Amino acid sequence: MTNDTTVEKTTDADTVLPLRHAPFRPAFPAVALAAAILGGFGLAGHLSAVIGFGFPLGPAFPALVQAHGHAQLIGWAGLFVMAFSLHVVPRLASVPLAHPRWVAAILRLMGAGLLLRTAGQPALAYLGARAGGAGVGWALVASGLLEGAGIAVYLLLLVRSLRGTGDLRTQPAFAAVRPFFGTMIAGWLIFGVVNVISVTDMALRGRAVVDSTWDLLAIQSFLDLALLPVAMAFSVRLLPMFLALSAAFWPVRETAYAYLAAACLALVAPAVALFGLANRSVDLLGGIAGMIKGGVILWFTWQLDLLTRRRPVERPARFLQIGPARPPTRPGLPDFGEFGRFELLVYSAYVWLVLAALFEMLNGWAMAQGLPLAVGEGVVRHIYLLGFITQLICGVSVRTLPGFLGKRAVACPPLVAPMFWLMNAATVLRVVPLILPSAAKDLAPAVGQMARVGFGLSGVVALAAVILLAISLVGTMRTDR
Repeated sequence: MTNDTTVEKTTDADTVLPLRHAPFRPAFPAVALAAAILGGFGLAGHLSAVIGFGFPLGPAFPALVQAHGHAQLIGWAGLFVMAFSLHVVPRLASVPLAHPRWVAAILRLMGAGLLLRTAGQPALAYLGARAGGAGVGWALVASGLLEGAGIAVYLLLLVRSLRGTGDLRTQPAFAAVRPFFGTMIAGWLIFGVVNVISVTDMALRGRAVVDSTWDLLAIQSFLDLALLPVAMAFSVRLLPMFLALSAAFWPVRETAYAYLAAACLALVAPAVALFGLANRSVDLLGGIAGMIKGGVILWFTWQLDLLTRRRPVERPARFLQIGPARPPTRPGLPDFGEFGRFELLVYSAYVWLVLAALFEMLNGWAMAQGLPLAVGEGVVRHIYLLGFITQLICGVSVRTLPGFLGKRAVACPPLVAPMFWLMNAATVLRVVPLILPSAAKDLAPAVGQMARVGFGLSGVVALAAVILLAISLVGTMRTDR
């Protein structure tokens, strides 16, 4: 997939018009990387060090946590989703992007909103009731409105581009994953509305922290309805090409609908919590939803055959040159290593996804039984976001972005393997201290001390991995074709 991909569109019996797709916009991943380094992972490094090494939390700590989470969700993962969906989805559906000029406006709106939110929320926490505090509070409302406008334009652009693609027989590649993208659109829409309401409520109350019930609804709706479905859709369509997997001859659409049903049921609990209506029935429903959702994810991973390799596929090697000196491709893969060991990041991402799904099912069973959760919800979210989503972004971006830009290789392929080690180390250091039983820490104080130190270093280690990704991707953008 390159920026000059064309397809033929038949308009009548005698006329065939070439259909040129819009080029990839490298500004999206550039801004996403800046938001991750300066906001998401940068703040994570600070926050994890404060907790792990026992520094005073300070009154601004909750605001910093929310600013970090917002930068990670929308600035890091969200902008990558926008970039890839605006490039890949029209090609899957064999339609042009309806209004290519809107893409720049989407990035400006999202970038401005992210900047106001990531910088403004910590500033408001430090200012408090002093002069300027009220103005910063309403600047945060403006951030929500800017991001809401960017999301609205993005969704309108996707819907207009895909209008008229209802005949499943003419678009088999897109038809199977279309429910995943429909779920993604719903997730973006819910998040945009909840985000505006929550920051407005925060400003009206004169606080520097979004109400926890609104914040949880925003996070869970975006993770469950936007990030996970689009990751599944891209996995079905891109990973077989990159990793020599079998094509998806299993019921992908039905899997998408089953996941959608479970994710919607799981949102009932945080939604009713806004009105103080939580009760035993809601917990039972949430527990059932968690077990179904985890089961569907495990089924999806099994059918994708990424980790199990039950269906070996013979793929012809692609050659960049001809003659007796042509190099062989890597064993079992259709590339020569020009993208680094990107497959390690993809494999490890799915190992973490399986672990998250198992924890989701275990927590669901505990909720249904009226028992305490086996693993904290924050732990499961970090496994999804840091273990799965972040590593999948790293692996897929170094593999696809060169092709999107019409280039043959990623800059600095040797940097990809260190990304894998650093990102997995960061995930282990972030997650293990939170699931380590208190009894183990009491019996072996040295273990508890090591866990705290590891937690304190986790954010910095993850930041180092993302900096390596930025070096690779920015270097790729800057090199000649």
